[in-house]
Amino acid sequence: MSATETTVENVADLAWEPTSVAGYEQKWLVKRDGGTYKLIRIQPGARFPLHRHPDRTEYAYVLEGVLEATIEGRTFRIAPHGFAEIPAGVEHGLYNPGPAPTIAQVGAIKDHAAS
Repeated sequence: MSATETTVENVADLAWEPTSVAGYEQKWLVKRDGGTYKLIRIQPGARFPLHRHPDRTEYAYVLEGVLEATIEGRTFRIAPHGFAEIPAGVEHGLYNPGPAPTIAQVGAIKDHAAS
């Protein structure tokens, strides 16, 4: 798909896809060289291990549930309508401490200064 094409999706019709991390599922909405955008669903108690994106800044917006984000050794609790920006190269991990699944929008944009 080129950058000039228009995409319209009913996201509710898209299937949740498993990931390599237990308790994490995703719905890809945009997958391009310069950036990605997806929904993630995190089951209670699931943890995405600490990691880094050397060339991408990541953004997370919580729609439902609670998300704990550990960013550079500090832990932040993000409730619905909360937002986090994680700069390229910064160590971070995500965890659902709540009793229900957490759903968040996650995007990553290539940091051209890092390339």
